[in-house]
Amino acid sequence: MVNISKMSSRILNKKYLLFAVAGLACLTVTASEIDQKTDKTVNPLPFKNFELNYKADFNGMQIKAVHRLTQLTKGQFKEYFEAKGLLGKVTETEFFDITSDEQIIPKENTYRRSLIGTKRTEKQQYDWSKNIVTYIKGNKTDQIPLKSGYLDSMSHKQQLRRDMVAGKDVLTYAVISRGKLKQYTYQVISDEVLSTPVGPLDTRLIKRTSDDGTKTTKVWLAKDWDFIMIRLERSDKGDTQKMYFTGGQLGNETIRPTEIDVEK
Repeated sequence: MVNISKMSSRILNKKYLLFAVAGLACLTVTASEIDQKTDKTVNPLPFKNFELNYKADFNGMQIKAVHRLTQLTKGQFKEYFEAKGLLGKVTETEFFDITSDEQIIPKENTYRRSLIGTKRTEKQQYDWSKNIVTYIKGNKTDQIPLKSGYLDSMSHKQQLRRDMVAGKDVLTYAVISRGKLKQYTYQVISDEVLSTPVGPLDTRLIKRTSDDGTKTTKVWLAKDWDFIMIRLERSDKGDTQKMYFTGGQLGNETIRPTEIDVEK
């Protein structure tokens, strides 16, 4: 008999649905093994507001998702992700700042999940004056030391977009996710033109493989559209989850096809 609760949790758990944003099961090491030095990006990508729509298929079950980035004031941003399916909804909200020297500073992250009547909320609050992040889950509260360069599950994806613009081939980040310090590592694989509902888009493929080789995640990012996510494929011990871009806006522009040169 199918365990509906377990299946619904897997279907709507955002780590199966979206790259920035928590679309990846990433490499993890202990805090002492992480290099705390973070390279500053040369010519950093200027962030534009966006609203991106996706669809996902998991064993024949359809899910719709939306991902938004909104500038609130100068240097202050709100990022929002929502995935809905027949059995419930998952959301994640992030507030972060960009300093005068172009560093991304996470301020607060809230994850909410509602699945067939069961609700859960997790929150991370950052106090940079005391270099402490507070993780709250139900009645449980933990505190984790903060260091310069630390990001989280959403803000590190924005830094990754900047690093792609800078031409980096290997991308590694110290990330606090659900109260734990982890290391996320991605590698650039190739450039590909993908067919999408809006037409062909020129993309760059990045890949992450777990230490034991059982989990592989591939993400395609749009080269002509500030490296927004276009496609995600995740394989985990024989199971495969896929998510596809269906349309959206970046800044004041609607995402449109790449112009492909045709040789005569």
